[in-house]
Amino acid sequence: MGSVLTFVMVFASTLISPWFRWDTNALSELGVGEVSLLFNSAVIIGGILNFLFTIGLREYLPRGKLVKTGVAFVMLGSVSLSLVGIFTISYPILHGIVALGEFVLAPIGFILIGLSAKDNTVKKLSIAAGIAALIAILILPIFLLVSPLKVGFAVPEIIEGLIVAAWVIFMGTRLLCA
Repeated sequence: MGSVLTFVMVFASTLISPWFRWDTNALSELGVGEVSLLFNSAVIIGGILNFLFTIGLREYLPRGKLVKTGVAFVMLGSVSLSLVGIFTISYPILHGIVALGEFVLAPIGFILIGLSAKDNTVKKLSIAAGIAALIAILILPIFLLVSPLKVGFAVPEIIEGLIVAAWVIFMGTRLLCA
């Protein structure tokens, strides 16, 4: 629920903001200005709902240090997501720290969970999603800077967010069916 609601609200922010452009902007720029309430509410609510999801996830996954560490990373990523809505780009240093946390902590958590998963599907999907999300947010922007494509940072952000959301939805479905 958290991932879907967050994406609907973020996409709505991009649609109703007349200045936002996928080829020049970062999503965080929506956190100030006329759509700031919608955008910031999206990331705060999404972070809270994803944090609550990780509590259930902790109960579903097998016990072990690697799993606990992985879940803790996903939890911290959720907290960071909420903090992006509080420490907007108006606070550049704090915003940079929490945004980096949001983008990096959850994918690292997925990898750790995958490395310790007993279920082969969870193992493969978690490791793949973690690696893909890290590539999307850490490598893709570098490639885009040197390519002739004109793409804003919002594109790697949304790709990484969709990968994270897909993992959360997959695991959420597993939780519901367990």
